Formats: sequence, structure tokens, C-alpha cells
Amino acid sequence: MPDASMPQKILIVDADKSVAQALKGPLEKQGVKVDGASDLGSALYMFNQAIYPVVFIDIAFEELPGLVLLQRWRQHENPDKANAGFILVSGNRNKGDAGEGRLVQELEDIEIVSKPINPIAILGLLKKSMATRIRRLKFLEVSGQTQKLAASSKTHNAAIEFVKSNMKDFGIKGQDLLREVYEVREQWQPALEVVDGILKIKADQLSALNNKGRLLLRLGQAEEALKFMELADKQAPENIDRINEMALAYLVAKQPDMSVVKMHQLIKFHPDRPDMKFDLFAKLQEFGYDEHAIKLCKDTTSPLDVVRHYNNKGVALAKANNTEGAIMEYERALQYFPKFKENYRIFYNIALAHLSYKTRSHYEIALDYIKRCLELNPKFDKALNTKEQIEGQLTKTGKSAS
Repeated sequence: MPDASMPQKILIVDADKSVAQALKGPLEKQGVKVDGASDLGSALYMFNQAIYPVVFIDIAFEELPGLVLLQRWRQHENPDKANAGFILVSGNRNKGDAGEGRLVQELEDIEIVSKPINPIAILGLLKKSMATRIRRLKFLEVSGQTQKLAASSKTHNAAIEFVKSNMKDFGIKGQDLLREVYEVREQWQPALEVVDGILKIKADQLSALNNKGRLLLRLGQAEEALKFMELADKQAPENIDRINEMALAYLVAKQPDMSVVKMHQLIKFHPDRPDMKFDLFAKLQEFGYDEHAIKLCKDTTSPLDVVRHYNNKGVALAKANNTEGAIMEYERALQYFPKFKENYRIFYNIALAHLSYKTRSHYEIALDYIKRCLELNPKFDKALNTKEQIEGQLTKTGKSAS
């Protein structure tokens, strides 16, 4: 019968394949299956395909820093995946970084083991990581139920009293849960008071500094919020959630250059999510920083990727009969690389969108876009045929009008 205190399988993410190979034989004798991923693509695929109760990650993983990959996986929508027992592996390449150490403390519930890994010696560590996983999942269940109570005005006070009466059992996480209960009802000031209580006891607690900054931002105090966020970021500079909040805070504080710096970090930490960049461009434009959006796009994205992204979004909206939305998406592509030769695809689809309105004014607009399309690709058969059809339609409507 399997030992419930031990994981049935583990994932080891390390470019050095010998790390997983060295553990495979001894651990599988103990009933623990060992899978190894030596590159980012394999790691992401394997983690998404299966549930690994315990995951080892090389802290110096070159394709994506180990602590960054860990955070990405803790954001997974599946709680069983997000709450794996994570163990960071350090070695000769990593001499020790103060920022990494502080981030490990802030993220909590992370074990560290040094190379070379002794397969017998880590059995206890595997059990400890499994216990951490079980504890996190249990607390997540309690937290979810409590937040459901908090979401209703009728049971919100009951949720607060429940957390307060069980604070001793919840330990440190109890304060965070109480803050979350207030936040569910957008009660920012009481939530801030909880955070201030934590900071009175430990003024340098990173998660509390981060939460204070985030709550001050909700209260419209962007510049004050940034003081706390920057203080935490200086000590532990690779917290993805904090970087995301800071990117927004800098926009609110009218510091777009600093926001772009943080956006560059977010893009770097999400190489497998290229479409995320376009959300960042849109956020800059939402705040009126078109030039910053264009520069960020040109620094991080190829012209062809821009055309593909907005063309695909426009086509999807057009199929859903949202013609106005489709045209807006098509036109976004033209803002970034207006002279790119592949824009003929965009011009053609804008023309088709206008044709769907079936009015003379839109036929005229469509014809203009078709001509612009043909300037870039004179031999584009579809555009040539569409041009003839539009001109014929305009002739008919002209005769009808006369």
C-alpha cells in the first residue's frame, strides 16, 4: 500500500539531466516516480499534463529563473497544481542572492536543497513538502468558504467573526484571510488597518508592505502606494504580482517610463504567453500613452506578430457580428507598424468589415481600403475581385440615386 505521506511522483526541472537521473533509481525503489524536464517547454507541458504533488526546480534555471517559474505555477487555475510542494535546488552556479532569499521568505512554504542531492537524505524533505501541500489545500478550502460568506452582505459580519475567533488556529495566514474578507466587500480602509497591525509588529514584512501599497492604490493614493511597493521590490525584485501592481501604479501616478520598465519584466517572465504583450500595449493606450505603447511594441514584438494578433482578433469579432469591434482591432495593428508590407491583410479585412454595412458611404470607405491594400500587394486576387465588385455596386447605387 502506498505511503500517503510520500508523493507518488515528482517533477524535477533542471537543465542538468543527471540530477533527475541520479534520483530516479533510488526514489522509484521507494515508490516515487521521477520525471525530469531539462528545458522550459518540457517543464510547462509536463506540469500542465499531470499533477505532481512535489516539484523540484533549479533556482538558477537559465530559461526562466526558478523562483519566477515557481510563481507562475502557483498562479495555476487548478488548486492541486498551484499548491504543489515546491523545493528549490541550489548549486555551484548560485552563490546565494539576498534578493532571492527575501523572495523565498515572502512567497512562503518553499524548501531548499543543495546539490548534489542525496536521494536517501531527501525522503524527509519529500514528506515535509507533502505535509505543506496538504496544509495549503486545507487552508485554501477554508479560505474559499469564508470568502463566499464575506461576499454576501447578510453573512459578511459572520465571516469576519469566524476569522477573528479562529485566529490562533490560522496563525500568520489568519491576518491575510481577515484582510481578504474585507477586500471582498471593497472595504479598503479596514483591510489597510489589518496590514498596519502586521507592520507594527514587523516593519519589513514584504507581503505586508506589498499589500499596503496595493490597498493605498485602491484608495487613490498612487504615489504613496509606490513608496511601499518600491521598498519591497528593492529587497525582493522578482515578485510577479508586485511587478504587475507596480506597472499599474506607475500609470496612475503618471510615470509611464517606469511602468514600461515593469512591463518589460513581465514580458520577460512570460515567454510562453506572447499575447500578454498586447494587453500591456492596450493598458498604456487606455491611460493615454500611445507613444509608449508603440515603443514597447517595437522593442518586443515583430511586425508580423502584430498583424497576426490583431487580424485574428478582428476576424473572430467579425464572425461574431461585432463589426465595429472588428474594425477597431484591425486598426490597432496599423498604429504600430503603419508601413509594414503585410498590412495589406489588415486593409483587406477592414474593407470587408465596411462592406457588411451595405451602405454607399461604407462602400466608398471599403474601396479606399482596398486601394491601400493593392498598393502593398498589387497581385492580391481577392482584393482585385473585391475592388471590381465594390465599383460595380457603387455604379448601381449611383444610378439608383439619379
